[in-house]
Amino acid sequence: MRSSRELLAMLALTLGACGADYVLDDTQPPPDETPIAVDPDACETSFLSYSNFGEPFMLNWCRGCHSSDVPMGMRQKAPLAVNFDTIEQVRTRSARIAARAASVTATMPPSGGPTLEERELLAEWLACGAR
Repeated sequence: MRSSRELLAMLALTLGACGADYVLDDTQPPPDETPIAVDPDACETSFLSYSNFGEPFMLNWCRGCHSSDVPMGMRQKAPLAVNFDTIEQVRTRSARIAARAASVTATMPPSGGPTLEERELLAEWLACGAR
């Protein structure tokens, strides 16, 4: 049986390998990311919804790593607790998604991804409550 010290060391190594650089605090955007500005009146006329935009966007650009169906070894450092399988999960992390994927200097997905126009739509959808 392993000692508690060994278990803590293993946990620290696992977290480091699994993307401990990702901050799970959704209230503060990373300091190096510039959000895409959204017109405050956009929500009055926005046609974006989870079914016509949010879900397809998450499926195409996020769920390859951020899905509960993706095993740890295939998540590309995405934390196990950060999944976007449902609209509720997206809403819970909407501030962080906006900071990481709907910003001028977006870092998600890490291999590139959506066009600036798609990121602008993501910013609008999230700013309008991810409805």
